[in-house]
Amino acid sequence: MKTLKINSEKHLYVAAFKLLNILGLLAGVSIIVGTVALDYVQTRPQDLPVTHILTKGGRTFNLEAASTPEQLEKGLKFRSSLNGERGMLFNLGGEIYNVPFWMYKVNFPLDIFYLKDNVVTTAVYNAQPCYKTPCPIYKGKVANQVLELVKGAANIKVGDRLNIQPLSVLPKNNIGIYSGNSLRTKNNR
Repeated sequence: MKTLKINSEKHLYVAAFKLLNILGLLAGVSIIVGTVALDYVQTRPQDLPVTHILTKGGRTFNLEAASTPEQLEKGLKFRSSLNGERGMLFNLGGEIYNVPFWMYKVNFPLDIFYLKDNVVTTAVYNAQPCYKTPCPIYKGKVANQVLELVKGAANIKVGDRLNIQPLSVLPKNNIGIYSGNSLRTKNNR
């Protein structure tokens, strides 16, 4: 059996060193690309489907519903604007006291309504955007849902009972064309 020459061993170390340099470069590029991609995904606004409607004062608001912990946490963050006929309904999963909400990374003022069984328990008007922590924390007395609408979009006060309905319970023969702004009945086309 022949032993390896020192010269061959040297070539093996050089080849291993070159391979490690290439792998290190690939790992570095992968980390950078992964970090940028993750940051992009985390700062994208969520686009939830409209699942509920609110009718108030002759107006209809199309509501997205946030129900999972991830949806509740993201809320309306990172959106550039919100149509005056749209809003977000946060389903809290049960009755909660001193419900905290903040406007961190929300880009426009909102009215925040804390609801218990569709009755407004607390109203926060003109909650302002916040881009750096600490942000003001708005607390509702008690709520099982929280509604966010564009500032001044609806004349809602503490004690009001809101007519919020899931789209699945609306009579099918009363639903017409969905234009993206409101639901129209067949007679209103």
